[in-house]
Amino acid sequence: MPGKTISMHASGETAQLLEHLARVEDRSPSQIAAAALAFYLRLPPEAHAALRHVQALGTPDDVGQVMRRITRMLLNAQYEVAVGQLGRELREQGGPGPETEDEMLDEAARLVAGGGQAPAPSRPSRARTRKGG
Repeated sequence: MPGKTISMHASGETAQLLEHLARVEDRSPSQIAAAALAFYLRLPPEAHAALRHVQALGTPDDVGQVMRRITRMLLNAQYEVAVGQLGRELREQGGPGPETEDEMLDEAARLVAGGGQAPAPSRPSRARTRKGG
């Protein structure tokens, strides 16, 4: 689908942050603005209202805490996606592969210790799980 040019007004501080991030990420300001807008527009109305409420009534520390929590949630989601992808790739390469986070970490440690050579496929123990203890 072809793009559409949208004009917007931003504060000087926001414009400076956008220009800086564009340089750091080697992307255009319009690419970053489009990604940010697409993310925001896909949030439910309750999230929009909550963010506006915190920005309007909260302190700068409150807003910072919200940003840190959102960042933590995104990093956790990124990690979970990576762990799932690793599990799929390991199963494709040699059998069932590890299924829990601890099993994947153990497998990664074995691979590193063995110079990157995967051990013969075997079914790891399922006695430990990250969530279950």
